[in-house]
Order: sequence, then C-alpha cells, then structure tokens
Amino acid sequence: MILRASLFLLPLVAFAQEKAPPEVDQELRARVSAFYQNFLEASYSPRKGELYVAEDTKDYFYNALKQKYQSFQIVKITYNDDFTKAVVVVSAKMEITMAGQTIAVDFPKDTHWKIENGKWCWYYNPSDYPVTPMGGANPPAGTATEARSAAVIPKNSSPEAMRAAGMALLNQQPMGLDKSVVTFNPSQASSAQVVFTNGADGEIQIALDGPVVRGLTAKLDKTMVPAHGTAVLLLQYDPSDKSAASKDVWQPKGMIKFRIVASPFDHMFPVNVQFLDSK
Repeated sequence: MILRASLFLLPLVAFAQEKAPPEVDQELRARVSAFYQNFLEASYSPRKGELYVAEDTKDYFYNALKQKYQSFQIVKITYNDDFTKAVVVVSAKMEITMAGQTIAVDFPKDTHWKIENGKWCWYYNPSDYPVTPMGGANPPAGTATEARSAAVIPKNSSPEAMRAAGMALLNQQPMGLDKSVVTFNPSQASSAQVVFTNGADGEIQIALDGPVVRGLTAKLDKTMVPAHGTAVLLLQYDPSDKSAASKDVWQPKGMIKFRIVASPFDHMFPVNVQFLDSK
C-alpha cells in the first residue's frame, strides 16, 4: 500500500521553460493564474471561469466536475512553434483520503491553452484526462499489492515517468458500473439504481456530475467508497414534480448524460438516463 501511494506523493521538480516572447509568456501566466484562482475561492463561480474558456469547450466546462484546490502553481509551459498554443502543467494541492486519513497532496495536470480572439483560453483536450480502467486489456492476475507496485515503479524517477507508472498501476485496479443505461417513461413515476464497484486496494472518492432534470432526483448513497466496496446511485423520477422550474433545468426527454467521477484520478464512468414513451 505504501509503495502504491508513493507513486503519487513524490514532490514535483521544476522544469526549464521553453523560450517565448516575454509579453506572450506573461499574458499566458496571468490568464492561467486567474482561471485557477477561481478554484481556490469559497464562492467559486463557473461564470468567472467561463471568461478563460475557449468557445468550443464551454459546454464541457459547465458540465465537468469542479474540484476545490488549496493552492496551485505553474510548473512548466511548452509552446508550439508560433506561440499560439501551449501545454501548461499545473500542480494543484487538494485533499484526498487514503488509508482512512485525509492528507493534502500536489497533483500535476496537463492543461491545453490556445489564443482565441486575441486572448489565451483553456480548451478541452482528451489527452489531459486518463481513460477509465474499464477500457483496454483486462488487469493481470491478482497478486499482492506490493508486488504489483514494485512491478511498475520505473528506473527513471522523473515526474513524467512516475506519473505514467502510477497510472499503469491504477489501471490494474478494476472499477466500474453494473449498468450504464437507465430508462424511464416520462409519464410514469419510477426509480432505478446503478451500482459502482471500487476494485482498487484503497479508498477512493466519487462524485456525480450532470444536469438538473425536471422531476428526476439523482443521488449517491456515499461519496467515499472503501477498498473493494460499492456505492449506489439512486435515481427517482416523478412526472408530477414541478419544483424545478428554472430555465436551466432540463426537460425529461431523450438521452441525458450523467457521469460518476472517481477522484483524484479523473476517471469518468458514464450513466445515460433515457426517457422513452412506451406508447
């Protein structure tokens, strides 16, 4: 367990910067800092963050899980040849629970930025987010946790190699849902549940991410899932419920996408809630 945790708790090393025109570098750093400063404030507002998000990423930004950080720092910036795009490595300090204890840990994350309408904006890039452990090959045959950890600890101890090794170890820990689609009749009251299983050797945190839907209540029975434990997503639909009348509330029709996010690794498990009239 100690070996597995150590892959993620190693301190970050500052990297040398790619050379860029001073005014370009200064503007990018200011925009990145302003974007992440919003995640430190108790009064976090997506509206403030939207100012720093590219147009093609705003829908994703509003639907994505927002994590609370204690602090952050810009670790490395790599520009493209004409300095119109950049990959910014940001290290954010956040609290996680491991082995029953809450600790503050620095986690590095690659973020992609581009110049849009004369300003640097963050945009979604799939490579910033690891694929779920449910994809790809099946995990290897079960062995002791320490043996699995030792097998992936790289000889190269650079931060990039350690992060890659940590993700390789995580992908050996199966976790997932018993179903990914739930169907309701929009004219009938009904309920359903989706079971999330944590196959990892340690406790993880999960959160539900999705829109507010008229008449639909979606709630996790727990957000901290013990090693090899389960959590249940409870879904209840009542067509007579008119309490959510805001213009931002979705109507119960068609396919509506939710997801369960496992932190701190940003693994995402989609849950599609489908409203189909049986007539």
